[in-house]
Amino acid sequence: MVAYRKTIGALIGLAGLVSLGACASTAPSGLGVPQASAVAETYRAEFAVDPRDNGLTWAQQNLLAAIANEYKARGHGPLVISYPQGAINEDAAIGAIAEARTFFYEQGIDWRLIAGGAYDARGQHNGELIFSFTRYAARAPAECDGSWDNMAMEFDNRHHTNFGCAMAVNLAAMVADPRDLVAPRDMEPGDTGRRQTVIDGYRAGESTTSERSDHESGAVSRVGNGN
Repeated sequence: MVAYRKTIGALIGLAGLVSLGACASTAPSGLGVPQASAVAETYRAEFAVDPRDNGLTWAQQNLLAAIANEYKARGHGPLVISYPQGAINEDAAIGAIAEARTFFYEQGIDWRLIAGGAYDARGQHNGELIFSFTRYAARAPAECDGSWDNMAMEFDNRHHTNFGCAMAVNLAAMVADPRDLVAPRDMEPGDTGRRQTVIDGYRAGESTTSERSDHESGAVSRVGNGN
């Protein structure tokens, strides 16, 4: 009888362990929640070049400034300028390319990132200069449709598919450069000059902290007679 009771107790304990294991196996892992993503797209802008214009117009310069700002913020790969090959204003467009390249360089874009190209514009009178580059657009998860089921009826003890949607949707809306959702950015080079200054001070037995002026004091001011 005692052996029977021990056997029943062991079976009940084993069943409890199995049920606990089942609960633990259905917990979300963190990678199973919705994630924001990004897809590559082509940014494109253009303007026509009038051979009668003496250089870039104010409107064209404003457009180039907008292109430069967008490229510096979210552009990847080369910034391609394509001219209308075979158009009546082909020579004027080529001259405008030189001015546009100089303008972009003055806006802080490296010469090596500015590429050139041509497209067939035979028969056109005033062909357009086309500016294009690759940028990324953030995408919220497709399963985050805002609908919720009755969570009181989740008998399989699994997490709801909408868990994590708020974070994923907010991240897709706020990220500065959506490419960061695809891959991390390259690290910028360190400040070797500052590093060498600290090392030289350490070797000379000097303090390696930055100098602070009296204006940076953290002393609390006293009001009245100081009592």
